[in-house]
Amino acid sequence: MLATHMDAKSRYEVFRQQARTLAHEELPRRLKKELHLSSVDSRALNAFKIWRDMPERRVDWDWTFASKYCFRYPKAFDLSVWHGSRLCSLSLGRPTYHGTSMRLDFIERTPKNSLFASDMFRISLLAYETYASLIGADYLRVVEPMNQKLIDYYTSHDTGFTFVPATKGNPCYLVKKL
Repeated sequence: MLATHMDAKSRYEVFRQQARTLAHEELPRRLKKELHLSSVDSRALNAFKIWRDMPERRVDWDWTFASKYCFRYPKAFDLSVWHGSRLCSLSLGRPTYHGTSMRLDFIERTPKNSLFASDMFRISLLAYETYASLIGADYLRVVEPMNQKLIDYYTSHDTGFTFVPATKGNPCYLVKKL
């Protein structure tokens, strides 16, 4: 590993931890008491294994790729949301090449309905917006939403997202000015 890669990884780890802490502080009181924000670490990956065979699961991502993703992109942001010892949500994203936008590339909540299922996207969004702000990004993008239902959900819940269709060489995404 190059020294510059190691430097970026450790420098941005400070931002990642700070973003999770600040986002948790901004949660509504009812959620702040119940939920914990962390990285996508070995504990989260072990908890994810319970999701794999659930028939309600809508994606087939094998979240064990998270460590490779974070190694490849040392400025990446990873988030796991916990209710006690129960994993509620996982997400991964990274800044764009020029650093003007923060990408949210992967997001998944527990396939089984949980007490806070309807809050998971907003919690992740808060953490990604916080990280984006800390690293100086002006926009947040949700890259390649899976279907029209998600596009409608993300654009209709007062989140500030606008849909941008795919162009030659670029995937579709939702964008929000921060």
